[in-house]
Amino acid sequence: MKLKGILFAAIIANAAFAAGNAPFQITGAVGDGATVNTKPIQAAIDQCAAAGGGTVVVPKGEFVSGALFLKPGVNLELAESAVLMVSTNVADFPTLPHVRFEGHFSEHATSLLNVDGCDHFRLTGPGMIDGNGAAYWSGKQPLGRPRLVEIINSKDVVVSGVRFLNSPQWNLHFYNCQDSLVENCRFEIGPRAKGPSTDGTDIDSSQNITVKGCYYSVNDDCICLKGNRYDGLDQEPKSPPTENIHITDCTFVRGMGALSLGTDATVIRDVEFADSTVQGNMPMLRIKLRPDTAGQDYANLHVHDIKLNGRERILSLEPSHGTKVDPDKAAHGKVSKITVENITGSFGSFGTFNGAITDVRDITLRNIDVKVSGDANLDTNGVVNLKTENVNVTAE
Repeated sequence: MKLKGILFAAIIANAAFAAGNAPFQITGAVGDGATVNTKPIQAAIDQCAAAGGGTVVVPKGEFVSGALFLKPGVNLELAESAVLMVSTNVADFPTLPHVRFEGHFSEHATSLLNVDGCDHFRLTGPGMIDGNGAAYWSGKQPLGRPRLVEIINSKDVVVSGVRFLNSPQWNLHFYNCQDSLVENCRFEIGPRAKGPSTDGTDIDSSQNITVKGCYYSVNDDCICLKGNRYDGLDQEPKSPPTENIHITDCTFVRGMGALSLGTDATVIRDVEFADSTVQGNMPMLRIKLRPDTAGQDYANLHVHDIKLNGRERILSLEPSHGTKVDPDKAAHGKVSKITVENITGSFGSFGTFNGAITDVRDITLRNIDVKVSGDANLDTNGVVNLKTENVNVTAE
């Protein structure tokens, strides 16, 4: 499957979008890891926008901040040894009434970086965004924890070379974005940190998105493709499909799924996951459906050239993830045209792709050579048109 050429053409065409403007330095901020610098950083963003755009540079130091709101034409660069750090005071992240989260719009805490309607936005490293997650993970926030970066309603976005650390909740969330790139980033929590809901990259109702060369060690889905859920189907604006997604050259060492589709999703199609390594205790491919959400249709997924060195399921189809619905009242989703090929290494078990209570068809498994510590059989009961070729999964 080849993605539309518009993605990289758009990136190249806009590479010099703000290059001609001198960088905007932040004045009056204190990078001591304690002083809250929301006002001076936001002032630099506002001044940059008023001057016609450019790049605001976060210099070396640890700059604590609350919610920041980017503006069209303004890019953000995290310089070498720069740390943009989430304030531990949740009041620094005011709630707004129409925030996109988990497949619907509701009142929710804002993010550290809020990017809305900012075509050609660039967020670049090599610096770090530190979420101070331990200050949020154990407490209850009735209106949600702040995310690190939320980018919505934007085209031709590039997030490059940034380290995301210890996010309070999701790290990087795209909603209704097109022709965008995430490259050479790291999404991490501490090795012993619990970090609930610390998804690495959530791609929600967006099209033509590439993720490449990234590293994931989180405590939820590493890369998750999303859309609407049951209580968001009638909201406006309606959620477009998540489609033309390309994931390549990534490393997954901790999480609840290297690539996950759903739970909150309606239409996902034309996805390629390739040339990557999956380690640790997580499924390689996790497909989650909600029987309380009508219209779920995941189609045309190509997973290939993946190296495994872990302890979980290679394939995991979960037709009733996170919900309890009377089977007679359930909405039955569709999963079709899935090809998994050129998979090598060692893992925990083959997994399940059971189509007994959902519509699963046109599944191709080809050139799979993996040793597993658990069950070498794949549950494919109910799958229509299953094709296998040169599949060798053996128990160690």
